[in-house]
Amino acid sequence: MNTRNENLPPVLTIKDVATYFCRSTKTIRNRIKSGELKSYREGQEYRFRREWILEYERNLILKGGNEL
Repeated sequence: MNTRNENLPPVLTIKDVATYFCRSTKTIRNRIKSGELKSYREGQEYRFRREWILEYERNLILKGGNEL
């Protein structure tokens, strides 16, 4: 695991995920709605487990895409 991944907290917010992928929060919300990103709700906020984000990143790399 590289240093960037080790610095991720166990649970992330939409803002955290957007920062990690250098994308807007709107893009992350669109990925949630499409089912591409796993998330859960805590109150009115979306939360992401670190493992889900790393899995999503691995899938993007394997696809060779720049879809995010």
